[in-house]
Amino acid sequence: MPANMTLDKDTPEDRIAELVDAIKRSPDQRDALLELLPEQNTLYEGRGTNQVIHIRGYVLAAFEQVGLPEAAIPYVLDELQNGHDAYAVAGAARALRGLQNPSSEVIPFLFKAINNIRKMDDAVTFERYKPDWPLTDHTSALKEIFQSFKWLGSNAQTALPDLEALFQDRSSFSETIRREIADAIAAIRASETADRHTFVPLSLLTFPSADQKKPDLAPTILEFEDQETNRLTYAEFFSQKPSVVVFFYTRCNNPNKCSLTITKLGRLQQIVREEGLQGQLKTAAITYDPEYDLPARLKAYGNNRGILFSEEDRFLRTLYGLKELQDYYGLGVNFNGSIVNQHRIELFILDDQGRIVETFARLQWDIQDVLNHAKALFRAGSKP
Repeated sequence: MPANMTLDKDTPEDRIAELVDAIKRSPDQRDALLELLPEQNTLYEGRGTNQVIHIRGYVLAAFEQVGLPEAAIPYVLDELQNGHDAYAVAGAARALRGLQNPSSEVIPFLFKAINNIRKMDDAVTFERYKPDWPLTDHTSALKEIFQSFKWLGSNAQTALPDLEALFQDRSSFSETIRREIADAIAAIRASETADRHTFVPLSLLTFPSADQKKPDLAPTILEFEDQETNRLTYAEFFSQKPSVVVFFYTRCNNPNKCSLTITKLGRLQQIVREEGLQGQLKTAAITYDPEYDLPARLKAYGNNRGILFSEEDRFLRTLYGLKELQDYYGLGVNFNGSIVNQHRIELFILDDQGRIVETFARLQWDIQDVLNHAKALFRAGSKP
């Protein structure tokens, strides 16, 4: 970032857009864009959700022009996999085309984005941060997604059957979008099949390290209240046995994030019982929104998503010290007052002293993979 440029919660949107536009003219400074992506950046503090989405979408779209660095790929895939806003998803689809080499690895994320956004697509533009309305030169999330399939060329050969099925679905797509699908199919078929490329395997990107350095010591005296109104400290619950911890909040309106996270946590609990591991592993879901998520609300939310509550399986809200919890876990979350304005998917495996051993962040985690990591603690002992 230019030495004279400092961005924080008080920086006007127009000033942020000026920085993004300047970097698009100077691609060698693209790392400054990467610094704007972590959700906990103070830049987003106190801003409304729609404003945050607009800033992040504009930043993501810029990577098409300046090139997409490896460290930014998880943010792009996260938006494609989990996003429900047309502007941000369109920006992420554009960002993919900043990769040095096309790769078939991104195909599942593009199809997931189609399913997420097909009923919520909208006209957007990245020509200017604040365009004049009505738009005369615009795109949309679906258009950008199919443009990315077209860009993949021969690397999207395996996507052809599904793309052809989408083209035949006249009830779900406008004629304009169907033409985009047809163009993508034609481009893929016309590509040289020998011209294939790969980039860093996604397996190396699924569990990125935290976006900031975490304190060494767990917040052991931090006090919680659980779904039954019981009070206990961090040290009292996260001790003696390994734990799986997820973060969520009940007011989340993205079904691919908090609701799915809790549903998958319930399924993990069931598998633990089916494999005879009950009593060896604790689970907890901690809310980002402790002022609103009171015990009765936590319990109802868990019950509705298949959670098996017990002494070792609880939903928790902090009674104080949420900031300490954020710092220790390096949580990817930010707020407008007490309201969450953005967050990532987050799961942590802790040892028998409440210390972080594994982090699964941003992209959807696999239930069996998480359980296998937890089982490794049983066999090898706790090694943070």
